[in-house]
Amino acid sequence: MAPHRLLLLAYPHGQLLDIAGPAQLFAGANQALGRAAYEVLLVGPERGPMPCSAAFSLHVALAYAEVTPALLAGTGTVLATGGHRGMRAALAAGHITRILREAAPVVPRLASVCTGAFFLAAAGLLDARTAATHWDAAERLRRFRPAVTVDGESLWRRDGPIWTSAGVTAGMDLALAMIEADHGADLALALARHHVILRSRPGGQRQYAPALAADAASCPEPRLGRLAARIAAAPAADWRIEAMAEAGGCAPRSLTRLFRRHLGVSPAEFVERVRLDGARRLLLEGMAPVEAVARQAGFGSLRRMDRAFARALGTTPREFRARFRAEAA
Repeated sequence: MAPHRLLLLAYPHGQLLDIAGPAQLFAGANQALGRAAYEVLLVGPERGPMPCSAAFSLHVALAYAEVTPALLAGTGTVLATGGHRGMRAALAAGHITRILREAAPVVPRLASVCTGAFFLAAAGLLDARTAATHWDAAERLRRFRPAVTVDGESLWRRDGPIWTSAGVTAGMDLALAMIEADHGADLALALARHHVILRSRPGGQRQYAPALAADAASCPEPRLGRLAARIAAAPAADWRIEAMAEAGGCAPRSLTRLFRRHLGVSPAEFVERVRLDGARRLLLEGMAPVEAVARQAGFGSLRRMDRAFARALGTTPREFRARFRAEAA
């Protein structure tokens, strides 16, 4: 059986782990299967050394110009990698976008890691689809291509033949999901164990994102900034929409429009996020029982906090504390 050819599209100064993380897992699949199930080729501006992040250079196997329609016809996956540095220049040059556009009709699976989603979007391949990207780039991707439904929460997601993921190590989550789709769950689990990573990480990107209240504090709408500061200072207060509207000095419907326009959430969602952010901080920085954290953060009861954590983070407060305390240690 011919190997599944996988092209990793990269650009100078891109994120090393966006490239190396998925490549290592596909190489691990080859080793575990005892055959060349995947042929992974790094594509860049020209053959030879290409600088990337962390002051390393990687060897480019194929130049952009060598990715022809004939080559794409025998390719199983084309994956656009990302990274913040160098992305604007790569988008402007258009080589990666051109390859993806030509690949779309003939390659069964197109994918991206992190800001690699911008190349898929530039090619028009994410229009009317939902795509994941790094939480820090989600709003920029929405502005860049409004026709895309941007998922800044999921570690990875699939929409038809297009697979997208969040940044850096989420590319490894994406690679494992692809390997599972190609060769079954047993191989994906074996690779996860071998590489000492979780096959399926609980929760999404919001576990790692900064507090929403901090974004609101710098909001250009002063009423919203002041109201956000009051909510953050007293999360356990009664913040139903009527109380928030009175504190913000506007009608409930006007307040809802302000929240949607500037923060992308409803007032109720904002309050829950502020309480979640406070609970996360209390869980990690203090030793109070989770029941006490629920009251201090404004949830009132552990049951309500459990439900909020499940909705937003895909985990429980106890699991969140255990995982992130261990990581900090």
